[in-house]
Amino acid sequence: MIVMISLALLPVGLMAILQTRNVTDKARRNAELALLAMVEQSALQERLVIQRAFGLADGIAEIAPELEGDTERCTAQLAGIAERSQRFSFIGIVDTEGEMECSSTGTQMNVRDSENYYGFLQSSEPTISVVSRPTVTRSPVISVAVPILSGEQLDGHVLISIPHHTLAPPEQEDEEAAMALKDIVTFNSKGEVLSFRGGEEFRPERLPAGLNLAALTTDTSNAFSSLNRLGQDRIYSVVPIQNGQLFVLGIWDAKSGLAEQIVGRYPQLIFPILMWLVSLAVVIGAIHHLVLRHVRSLRRQMVRFARDRALQEPKTVNEMPTELREIQTSFSTMAYSIMQDEANLEDAVREKNVLIREIHHRVKNNLQLISSIVNMQIRNVDSPEAKEILRRVQDRVLSLATIHRDLYQSNSAGLVNVGNLINEVIEKSVHIGSDQSKPVQIESDIEDIMLYPDQAVPMSLLAAEAATNAMKYVGAANGRDRWIKVSFVAGEGKTRVFHLSNCVGDAPAMQGTGMGTKLIKAFAIQLDAKLDVDEQPDEYSLTVTFDAADFIAQAESY
Repeated sequence: MIVMISLALLPVGLMAILQTRNVTDKARRNAELALLAMVEQSALQERLVIQRAFGLADGIAEIAPELEGDTERCTAQLAGIAERSQRFSFIGIVDTEGEMECSSTGTQMNVRDSENYYGFLQSSEPTISVVSRPTVTRSPVISVAVPILSGEQLDGHVLISIPHHTLAPPEQEDEEAAMALKDIVTFNSKGEVLSFRGGEEFRPERLPAGLNLAALTTDTSNAFSSLNRLGQDRIYSVVPIQNGQLFVLGIWDAKSGLAEQIVGRYPQLIFPILMWLVSLAVVIGAIHHLVLRHVRSLRRQMVRFARDRALQEPKTVNEMPTELREIQTSFSTMAYSIMQDEANLEDAVREKNVLIREIHHRVKNNLQLISSIVNMQIRNVDSPEAKEILRRVQDRVLSLATIHRDLYQSNSAGLVNVGNLINEVIEKSVHIGSDQSKPVQIESDIEDIMLYPDQAVPMSLLAAEAATNAMKYVGAANGRDRWIKVSFVAGEGKTRVFHLSNCVGDAPAMQGTGMGTKLIKAFAIQLDAKLDVDEQPDEYSLTVTFDAADFIAQAESY
């Protein structure tokens, strides 16, 4: 560490000596580049105005054939466009012979003899030119000409005049820049001044000694230092605006504002202070480079891995000291091993879930197929008793299909909402067995109770059989409404209670097969439930009480 600090001080001392001699030149160049950027920013407005002029001219050229021959409409259209734009003093359409067909000012004339007209007369490309004495507006403008083409045939041009005042650069908001700025001039390739900052006239003595504006034209932005014609030190920035025809020149005082801020404000004492700060920075940097950054990187990896199981080895692993590299390698090996094990477990669980859902889905489809076959058989049977028996079979099959549908759609870690299943089978049984002339009132109190499939299936089938029997034997006494009451609620602890009752009354005596009762008892045995049946002269009730079972994995599952 001491050797590193000693070696670091040597280049710092040499840097201080060399910096004293070079700082002025570097600061001057930095000032030139900074001022060049400001001039380019000032030229942005001019670029935008000219680009908008070309865009507007392209649009007018597209609709020019529609306006041909209708001078009044054409004039109104161009006048409206010029009024809305507020940036262009004149818009006109001329044919290939120089005849002004219509214009925003209503002027009609031949512009063949106008200044710069021959610059675009036969051109099929967009052009831009400077007109110092235009025929219509009388004040210097920049003229944009866009050809009107029918296929490859030239039919004329759209002319747009841009007044010089719209191109005047904005005032600098930065106080340091405003202090150094002497002038911003817009000029053309011939060296003619189009606009300049402030209200006074542009003075040629502000230009570099031995140069004029035409000599300053350039294809790329440029900044340089030179004495002006009065012998004053200046920084000049030249920025081209459009096709080598328009340029912006910024003239800055090299000894005030930004330049003076960079060059002349640093005291000599700054260099020893810089040496001490650099030495301190080297020490801190060495500790950070050799130890701290690697430790922090390892800590971030651990936190990210613990939170998101994301692991990305740092790019600087080869730069670590040997001890830290060994720690990094051990952590990476451990993390990859954990992620691999977790991935295998997730794949196994996902595969098992997919297979289970597929089984339930196929069972549901097969049960629906069986139901369809039974339904076909019902249509071919003439005996009402046989049809009733087959309908009962079909209802039971559809109840099983409904249960398996919910099983493969369930996302609750294998649990099934038995409350929803009971609601469905009750509604289906009521719908199938209801008589429109004798409506049945259903009172239900069914909670959302989650059970594993081993109990969900027999409980749902039990509810279906109980509802079917209730609809079969429901009746009413003394003209009262028929009713069925059903509830499925959670008791204390894991106790679950299913209760169904229905009125009997005037229900006609029906000779049943007893199959429903047998199935209910069988399902109660599967649930390991207590089954209570209470038969009264005017009411029949069924109560099933059982405990919700926990999931018990089979030995073959491991």
